[in-house]
Amino acid sequence: MPDRVYITVEGPDIKKLKWITNLVKRDILGRVANVMDNKETNNVEVVMEYVLRAGGGNHLEIGTLFGGSAIAVALAKKKYNQPGMVVCVDPLNGYYQDKFPDHSMMDKVTNVPVTPTTLFHNITKFGVGDRVLVLRSKSEAIANLVDMGFTTAYIDGDHWGDGPLNDWNLVKDITSRYVIFDNLDEFHIDVMYACGCADDDPKWDCVYQEGISFVVERVVDVPLATMDVLERMECQTA
Repeated sequence: MPDRVYITVEGPDIKKLKWITNLVKRDILGRVANVMDNKETNNVEVVMEYVLRAGGGNHLEIGTLFGGSAIAVALAKKKYNQPGMVVCVDPLNGYYQDKFPDHSMMDKVTNVPVTPTTLFHNITKFGVGDRVLVLRSKSEAIANLVDMGFTTAYIDGDHWGDGPLNDWNLVKDITSRYVIFDNLDEFHIDVMYACGCADDDPKWDCVYQEGISFVVERVVDVPLATMDVLERMECQTA
């Protein structure tokens, strides 16, 4: 994929979005996962910006951890008076414990448990319980959410193996505006592969690539309900 830097034009005030990120970072139990190699990234602001650009509607998040980005999106929706729910899908059974059995329920960075109790504590603390829904499950359960309809989706779940590509294939036909990927970097080659598949899909176009964030926008303007009758380009795993 070629390097791209998308220059924000007529987007939300980035200072307000940074304020929301800093608020959540300061007060959350646990952490906001926006640090890579000890350097802060702008991935939370990227998610908020493209959710707001979509102009309202439901937002889907795969991989929630302590709820940092989901809470930030919910706060941004409230601040900008945009409708729609934030739907989080995560097994909430520790930090990648299924992938790495030696991991405990505790996040190794903060020593805070990755559990529903921690997540709902944070959702309540920030007053966004009316905007956030939590599905405690792996991402395959998204198949049961098709009728909700989503304007945006954020992929930040399993970063290895078939996980990133499977998540892309799960969201691409039920999302009407933007799909945001996290962790596009040389340490996560399977995320890079999934982003490449999204970039090659003729129904989607890359509009942002910077740091560890990658965003595609739907370019085929058709009702999502009719997508199943269109010819699909499936990106197969190697």
